[in-house]
Amino acid sequence: MKVVVIGGGINGLCCAWQLALNNISVSLLEKGSLMSQTSRSSSKLLHGGLRYLENFEFNLVYESLKERNWWLENVPDLTNELHMILPIYENGPRNRWIIKLGLFFYDIVSGGYNISKHKWISKEELAILSPDLNTKGLIGGFQFSDGQMDDYKLGMWVAEQAENDGVKIMNDTTVEKIDLDGNITFNGEEKKYDYIINACGPWASELLNNSGFKGKYKLDLIRGSHIIFKGEPSQPYFLQAEKDGRIFFVLPYNGNTLVGTTEVRQNLNNPIAPSDKEIAYLLHEYNNYFLNQKTTTDIIEKFAGVRPLISSSSNPKNIKREYKIETMGKIINIYGGKWTTSMLLGRKVVKKILA
Repeated sequence: MKVVVIGGGINGLCCAWQLALNNISVSLLEKGSLMSQTSRSSSKLLHGGLRYLENFEFNLVYESLKERNWWLENVPDLTNELHMILPIYENGPRNRWIIKLGLFFYDIVSGGYNISKHKWISKEELAILSPDLNTKGLIGGFQFSDGQMDDYKLGMWVAEQAENDGVKIMNDTTVEKIDLDGNITFNGEEKKYDYIINACGPWASELLNNSGFKGKYKLDLIRGSHIIFKGEPSQPYFLQAEKDGRIFFVLPYNGNTLVGTTEVRQNLNNPIAPSDKEIAYLLHEYNNYFLNQKTTTDIIEKFAGVRPLISSSSNPKNIKREYKIETMGKIINIYGGKWTTSMLLGRKVVKKILA
């Protein structure tokens, strides 16, 4: 059996590797270079998705927590545990008991895959643990565990494993069209495969449209922007934005402080980059929590990526994060998909092909 995977992000790489592990001949085509788009522009988290519980995505959270542990256990050099601080303030977007309930369910859903159970930290303890935190109106906070990674290096590790197991990777290869019989045209040539895996992420629907097809699912393309300051924060933080109640992160990353993310709809015809409005938003929310105030002059790096989410809400923060796998003849389309669950997605694609 011969299979071609289109897309060199983390979902495409994991699909290719899992196929190769099942003794399937695999080629992977990437229009640019591996891990050059969405997959290297994440918040660098391997997480279950605590905030997804608000949208009742219990199965996704369970899958994510289980898969998070796989990465932590199998690639310890490129991953690490995080013990996140979630401070609670008077008149915050969510009260203490709602958050307590969410963390309680997070522990239950994680089952045997939990790193450690959440715990309450008093205001006095938190002031010692997090001396950079604004204590005005602070009640205390929770601590819970998740994982972190170097997304680019981890993705390239997957690529190395895939190549070692026989995957043929072709960069700078533009796919012009595909069809239901397994024919694919790239670099001016047509070839036939037993299956075509459309793992193009934000460009998945574009590939189908260019080939004269329309998939079952509509993608909402959501830009997530991040800024980086010099120097690490005292702790990793899981925070609630004052303006709209959405979640953002302040994390140590490569000796610096990573702040993100945003959720803004993106058109693929426009540059994928943080807007001035997003940067102002992240600065405002950061300064609302920390004593050491930051301005644009403190930003040493900024980046943005586009998340392909399945359309489910007019409000970007309420769009569900679940992924779907669709079969159209010899084409298998992947819609959505989290970094954390990319290996599981690959295994599910294998089951589709071997069923």
